[in-house]
Amino acid sequence: MQQTKRYMIRALQGLLVIAAITGCLQPGDPDLPDIPELTVVEFAEPVRQQILAARAQLLEAPRDARRNLRLGMILHAYKLQSPAIGCYQRARVLQPGDYETAYLLGIAQAQTGDDAGATANLHAVIRLQPDYAPARLRLGEVLFKTGELAQAQTLFEDLLAQEPDSAWAHHRLAQVLAALGDAEGAIGNNRRAVELYRDFGPAHYALALAFRNRGDSELAQAHMERYRRQPKQTPPHVDPLLESLDALDISATAHVRRAKRLQARGQPREALLALEQAIKVEPQSIEAHSQLIRLYHRLNDADGVERHYRAVTAIEPNAVMANLEYGTLLAEQGRFADAAAAFEKVLAAHPDHSAAHTLLGQAAEELQQQAEAERHYRLALENDPNNRRAGLLLGRLLMLTDRRTEATTHLDRVTQRSDSDQTLYLQRIAQVYREAGEHERAMTLLEQARTQAAAQGQERMLREITQTMTHWRETQ
Repeated sequence: MQQTKRYMIRALQGLLVIAAITGCLQPGDPDLPDIPELTVVEFAEPVRQQILAARAQLLEAPRDARRNLRLGMILHAYKLQSPAIGCYQRARVLQPGDYETAYLLGIAQAQTGDDAGATANLHAVIRLQPDYAPARLRLGEVLFKTGELAQAQTLFEDLLAQEPDSAWAHHRLAQVLAALGDAEGAIGNNRRAVELYRDFGPAHYALALAFRNRGDSELAQAHMERYRRQPKQTPPHVDPLLESLDALDISATAHVRRAKRLQARGQPREALLALEQAIKVEPQSIEAHSQLIRLYHRLNDADGVERHYRAVTAIEPNAVMANLEYGTLLAEQGRFADAAAAFEKVLAAHPDHSAAHTLLGQAAEELQQQAEAERHYRLALENDPNNRRAGLLLGRLLMLTDRRTEATTHLDRVTQRSDSDQTLYLQRIAQVYREAGEHERAMTLLEQARTQAAAQGQERMLREITQTMTHWRETQ
């Protein structure tokens, strides 16, 4: 009886929450769009409470523009664009001179395909706050999408006059110029974009196509290679208003995203705090636990790795990143059989996982299981012919077992790619040939590595290669 009573109380509380969320308890305001109805049951409890609190504050003062704006921003942060638009529209009616509301409304409309609404509100931002550069970029993007090329070109050129080092503005202007038939202008702007942000994947792709069309196959191949390395990499947007949206997102996913940014900026301790916060919000977050395993591994904290590995495998035994990182740590500790077991868990769920086959092959080699190692290296290459690590390891294994012709085929294929890792691979392949007694070939490869290191400004590696060459000559 007592349990039934408690259940009825909880059910009543749930009904009251639903009533508040749907706005059934709040009479409509004839001068404004209705306060949007919401469904938040799919969110974690902290997020639900955040939304409910903002909703309650708005219901207390429905004509408060800032409260309408805040609820809209919170909803927008969680990709609930449709109800966010409703809140932004209410705020626009209540405070039409506020450029922040106009901008965020325009962005949400663009994200939902309302190009006309986005255009109107982003134009309003430029009138209200001409110095807010992101509005020109976003409006230009919408106008380019709708075929208003001349207007888009003017906006991007105005933006570059304001911010000449904007890689995004150069790339967007290049897209407009390409659509207008100005191929050379497009190439010039995309070249400037990759000068400003060297790993700008879409800009490299556009350059590859442009040079191919111009008949310059060497440049086309070079830019296509850069694109393939980082196809989705783009410069960060400097956009304080969108950053303010991100700051409102307290979900586990958002904390993981921030942790990745912090790691990229060389702030591992701050990244740890962000990931631990993600676990507090969502204890079952596989990605957060997996990222913690990776970070603790890099910080040489074996206990942290072990703790989060147990946590994540209790949720998903075959979690990919967790098992790869944990297995790598075990291999570094010399526990190769245990490492192999972790890599096998990945393959149990993803039999075509090239990296897992490579790592399992290395563990098998350490366990003196050469045939098994070779099998996994070959499977790694079958599933990803561009897996250079697997190609190097298979080539080395074949060389050690006196199958030199096939070994050379694999090793030569590894040397054909040109990127920032090329110097390291040339060094390793040189070592393979030296171990096989082919001194001249080894020295030739080291010379190539030295040239590559000099060209890429890899000073430390250049010194190491020079010292190795001297040592090899003296010991020949």
